[in-house]
Amino acid sequence: MVGQAAVEGVPGAGNERYRMVDADRQKDLITRRLRASYYPYKTATSEFFLGHFLKQFKGIACVFMYGSMLNPGLSTPTSFPDFYIVVDRYAGFYGSRVHTLLNRFLPPNSYFLRLSENGTPRPSKYCVIDRQDLYRYTHYPHIKDFFIAGRLAKRIAILYAKDDEFLAEFIGSIYQAMRFNVMFALSELSYAGAYADGFSFDDFMIRLLGLSYRAEIRTETHDKITSLYTGEKEFYRDIYSQFLEQEVQDRTVERTGRAYRTIRPYFTPAYMAGFISRSRRRAVYRWPKSIYTFSNYVDYLVLKVERTTGEELRLSHWDRRLPLVFGWRHLFRLLRKKAIK
Repeated sequence: MVGQAAVEGVPGAGNERYRMVDADRQKDLITRRLRASYYPYKTATSEFFLGHFLKQFKGIACVFMYGSMLNPGLSTPTSFPDFYIVVDRYAGFYGSRVHTLLNRFLPPNSYFLRLSENGTPRPSKYCVIDRQDLYRYTHYPHIKDFFIAGRLAKRIAILYAKDDEFLAEFIGSIYQAMRFNVMFALSELSYAGAYADGFSFDDFMIRLLGLSYRAEIRTETHDKITSLYTGEKEFYRDIYSQFLEQEVQDRTVERTGRAYRTIRPYFTPAYMAGFISRSRRRAVYRWPKSIYTFSNYVDYLVLKVERTTGEELRLSHWDRRLPLVFGWRHLFRLLRKKAIK
């Protein structure tokens, strides 16, 4: 069971052909709902940045937006939009071999963009990944960490897709990322003693949405996950209730009233602990690359830490110049104070 699905068909569950048809119907229902919810997304902010991306870059297959700016109730006056640009090939997107090579190492590449509109600064962050890496980082068992799969398990908005064929491909990748998070969350809940008698849909969603936060060293406040869920509760109920319904039909989960219980977990505790640990290490391994690709990355981190934790960071000249050498003391201090996890 380690690292692989424990249930591929429950013996004695009836005609497997009909169960496969039901699963296909459920997947089709979910992907249709995702498409209706995600695409097309148009606001003044999204159109402003999309226009820049399409004018500035070639080889774009898709642009999507994620993060707090999608919900006015979650954003703050200092928030700025976050984007992903999905490209056909790195070589066709970049004019630099260095950035092409960097993007193949622990994708994605992250960049800070400074634009202005009528004299008003319009900052944003965008990440770049190609179609091949997107597939690998969203389809189990190829998934190596939660960095991308975790983000796609949350609500996003699709600003642009080059054609219907790629849009369907991308929605399929989102479905696969969500499915992996469902498998992981259900497995964790099955081993959690507090849920031995069952769990609610809210318990399931809080566990699922928290996976990507546990898989990185994050600066978000402790109530971030609850706020994220309550702020988009209608969306998460609409989509993930369908995933749970499929689990009930597949007899991997049983439902009694409004309570659920995992009958057969997909992953072992050892596999899940190892996967979370590996995800956190890989997130740290991305830092040197981000410092290179992300202009003023140190200032961005300081701003985010101070905004989300209330902790003031006083960086010396050498902290800023060589953050990977002298900046660790600030990280360890924040970890000791449990300001970040």
